[in-house]
Amino acid sequence: MDIQMRSQGRHICLLIDNFSGYSIAYEPKNIHLEFFEPNLTSFVQPLDAGVIQCFKAHYHRAFCIRALDLDEAGERDIYKINLLEGMMMAREAWNAVEPSTIKNCWDHTGIQHTDKIPPPATASTTSSSGGNLHSPAWDIIRKFATTDMTLPHAEDHLKELLRDQYVNGDWRPHSAQ
Repeated sequence: MDIQMRSQGRHICLLIDNFSGYSIAYEPKNIHLEFFEPNLTSFVQPLDAGVIQCFKAHYHRAFCIRALDLDEAGERDIYKINLLEGMMMAREAWNAVEPSTIKNCWDHTGIQHTDKIPPPATASTTSSSGGNLHSPAWDIIRKFATTDMTLPHAEDHLKELLRDQYVNGDWRPHSAQ
């Protein structure tokens, strides 16, 4: 895929959380890898902001009820489940996730396009490192992530905004990752 993108002159910025298993053995030519800072995942990935947790809670509840029913019926292996049963329980668990839960998780990330002016910073709108997720810099990053803004254009906006505080290395993956 990298060769095909190179021949077409296409470039991609791939945003990746900092999970250590996401290392690759080669250096892609037309794919720029950007790693999230630690503890940032739930702010930029709506599923990690609570959707997965809600899905798992519904699935585990159904699994436990099923195990109790099998136990009452005298089955020996109450935890044995076949693929079809697991898939059906997963579908039911997903259907039990309320749309409001998904919306709240997307709202928590603050990355979706909105015509509203973001609220002032509060304890819930700051990252674990203390950074304001509604700062002008975050607005540029949010625009980059949700529109067709190019990486060089986003960098230009950040350089203009931050001026002498812009350090190119701050926007690159750490060598330890």
